[in-house]
Amino acid sequence: MDRIFIGSGLDRISDLPSNVIDHILAFLPLKDAVRTSTLSKNWKEKWHTMPHVIVDEDLFHERSQRKLEGIINYILGRHEGRIEKFSVSVEKVKNSYNMQWWIWRLSQKCIQELTLIIRRGRCNEVPSVLFSYQQLRKLNLRHCEVKPAHLFRGFQSLTNLQLNKVNIATAAFEKLISSCPLLEHLTVRKLSCVDHLHINVPKLKYFCFDGEFKSMCFNTPLLEVLSVNLYRIGSENNQFDLRFKFRCLPSAIKELYVRCHFHKYLAACDTFNEDLTYSNLRVLALNAFCFEKVDQVICLLSLIGTAVNLITLEITACRYSSEAVLEPLTKFWEEQSNAPLTLNKLQKVRVRSFRGKEPEIKLIQFIMANSPALEELTVECMKNPDFDEDEVKGVLQVLCKASTEFKFIGGNYESSSEESSDSDDNSNGSYSSDDSD
Repeated sequence: MDRIFIGSGLDRISDLPSNVIDHILAFLPLKDAVRTSTLSKNWKEKWHTMPHVIVDEDLFHERSQRKLEGIINYILGRHEGRIEKFSVSVEKVKNSYNMQWWIWRLSQKCIQELTLIIRRGRCNEVPSVLFSYQQLRKLNLRHCEVKPAHLFRGFQSLTNLQLNKVNIATAAFEKLISSCPLLEHLTVRKLSCVDHLHINVPKLKYFCFDGEFKSMCFNTPLLEVLSVNLYRIGSENNQFDLRFKFRCLPSAIKELYVRCHFHKYLAACDTFNEDLTYSNLRVLALNAFCFEKVDQVICLLSLIGTAVNLITLEITACRYSSEAVLEPLTKFWEEQSNAPLTLNKLQKVRVRSFRGKEPEIKLIQFIMANSPALEELTVECMKNPDFDEDEVKGVLQVLCKASTEFKFIGGNYESSSEESSDSDDNSNGSYSSDDSD
């Protein structure tokens, strides 16, 4: 074997195969990839063929918005060969013709992943040529407008779709998702459409919806993860409009996350199809849950009663109503002694925004009494609680089995029931809502 000594004059960087160079460039930030042109003569134009082009204003923070758009034009104009992944994240687009040219140029590049994030300014119409990207597998659009006339064929190869602050009619949205036969991952936030939604996506496995709707029907037999954040809908003077319903929630569901800020108007008993069993459900998280409302308690117990394999249960309490009538709830809990619930697989229970009220304690006691495999119970109190924490802690601790780890987090806990976060890709099952701006 020949030995290579330092100073032998061999230029290993220049002699790297093209596919190795492309692989290296794919892991570099765009600014650094461009800088590789100074490494050697052979590297001078290598960045022109890099398969991943990711542009955001952090890389060119010293540039004006107009110059940044010019840089993107320059990069796409000089690029040769395929672009597998193209991502642009900018504050706004000053010249709509630039965006149209980007989309047209990418149509020649066999693009597979496209992210176009615009944070503010007027919504730019997405050029119709985008819907000719039949090889596209992932699409992420923010602050754009989609015209119904553009939706001719959908995306035949798309598996992941994210829409954030996109102006699109309800019928056009439904046509779009139903025209993506391979779609598995769908994230929708703050769409302009507010109506009765039909989610007809047979291969869908993950669905995150953050926004407004009146009802939602599912044709998603493979759906495993559903996360819904309903934060505003209808008029405050019309309680019917503030209700929402899920219909035909698929029995394949494994993780269900529900958040509703208008908790006092939540039509909880309309939420689940009582004719179905949810034996696949492993994780259930409910936010803004009203412990003092009998209908919501009945709905919860009905659901988890069919979820025989439920492992994790998380409940965040809503604001306690001083006007709540507790007599029906007291009678209900008296009747439950003859109607035990079996939760043989339940291992973890977490209650957030705990206020130490009797309805909360009753539900926790009931779940503990019917969960023989319970390993961990966590109770997180509201900040500055108006009850004796030690007293309530003692009441709950007495009921815990020796095998159950009991965590009681005192009043230094900050409530999360009204929180929201700002993220362009919040793709995990969570309560957080996008774009608090």
